[in-house]
Amino acid sequence: MAKLEDSSDNALTLAQLHNEVLKTLQAASIDDPEISARRILEETTGVDVGQFPADGDQLVTHRAVARTDALTARRVNGEPLQYVIGSWNFRHLDLAVDPRALIPRPETEVVVGCAVDLLNSNDKDIAENPIVVDLGTGTGAIALSIAQEVPNALVHATDVSEEALALASSNLAGLGGSAARVQLHNGDWFKALPERLIGQLDMVISNPPYVSSNYPLPAVIANWEPTSALFGGEDGFTYLDLLARESRSWLRPGGWLILECGSDQTVRLRDLVIARGYNGAAINRDFSGNERFVTARRPLDDVDDSHLTGAIAALEAGSLVVAPTDTLPGLLAKYSDTTAVEDSYRAKDRPFDQPVPVLVSGIEQADKLVHLDDEVRRLIADHWPGALTIVAQRRDGRDPVTGGNTLGIRCPEPGWLRVLIDDVGPVTGSSANVHAIETQLRAQDAAASLAIEVAYVIPGASRGGLASTVVDTTGDSLTVLRQGAVDLP
Repeated sequence: MAKLEDSSDNALTLAQLHNEVLKTLQAASIDDPEISARRILEETTGVDVGQFPADGDQLVTHRAVARTDALTARRVNGEPLQYVIGSWNFRHLDLAVDPRALIPRPETEVVVGCAVDLLNSNDKDIAENPIVVDLGTGTGAIALSIAQEVPNALVHATDVSEEALALASSNLAGLGGSAARVQLHNGDWFKALPERLIGQLDMVISNPPYVSSNYPLPAVIANWEPTSALFGGEDGFTYLDLLARESRSWLRPGGWLILECGSDQTVRLRDLVIARGYNGAAINRDFSGNERFVTARRPLDDVDDSHLTGAIAALEAGSLVVAPTDTLPGLLAKYSDTTAVEDSYRAKDRPFDQPVPVLVSGIEQADKLVHLDDEVRRLIADHWPGALTIVAQRRDGRDPVTGGNTLGIRCPEPGWLRVLIDDVGPVTGSSANVHAIETQLRAQDAAASLAIEVAYVIPGASRGGLASTVVDTTGDSLTVLRQGAVDLP
């Protein structure tokens, strides 16, 4: 460590002190000795890092040397530089950081940048005073940045850790006038929020724990940062799953969901939000080009939750449902209930050897029904949800109604319908219109034309238009059986 004698003749210059600190850090095999040395000296001497070594001849006070020695010793002991310094820059903020919360990472700055751009866009479906919730706020980096950079945003930040929330409160105190638009809540995820916010949020954003509990963390993280803010269950997906499922009911139609995750979790998370009825699901990259976070939006055309509840109850009871699907009203039956499927055939006087399409909420349900190779998965990724029907080999032998060994499966466009299917399981999705009778676009009118009375009708009108494009994937190459709404070569 640096030593300073009482005589001014022996006073250390900034350059000499820097060399002493650098040698000490290098001897301890610290992985960023130069950065650590400069940041420690900046903190203890007040000299801007950008001005060094221009000020290298400047003498350093006894007090500054003593503090430099103390901070250097902490860094030698393995403590993260950010905790040693006690503060760290995040976008336009200088945040207090300590072991009560995770150190804000540059990757999260990209996530916040995306959120700020969306909220500041001219999107008419974003409220003039958007309500934003940051779940698991830690230092407050996400919430405070949004409050600072999005004029008129009303920000709620939650954390289950009282200690982390106290740190966020300290940072909030330094935010200035924008702090008046931020509220902090202690509690577990959405349970921390007032119920009046259900269905009112313009954005839910979170950097939740997403590291697998089996993952070996580097010592600089494992020994210092709160692991409760890192580990997300055995596969790291516990809280990502929870937030993807629960956020939808808290968002207003058109509201955004933004979730940071591991680069190996983005595809799974995107597929989950598709299955849970979000639109525009997209994988986004960080500064390094790594897949880092998923964005998605609650659809504007959602049906009332009461209709979803009624339809789900009817399907679970083995009854039929009519709903306004993508192009025509659909006649829905739970696919795993053979009796219900047979009733759907009788309702239209349809021959039992004619297959009907099966609707799935996404790739996970499709995988359980049919065999999909990599080429078909790429096709699905490009066009689901939407008007693309895939004909594929059935996994469990022949269909109990038609006797066929293939299925036509599709992931429908309406988000609410995907939520229904995700809760109930795959459903048959033939048109509710009867052959030789004038086509009806209103679900109520289509239901009235059926030979069997259905248990529940979700009211509304389908928009009509082209039927889905049908692609046979059972041969050596993909074959378009019917050209439709999706234009394929």
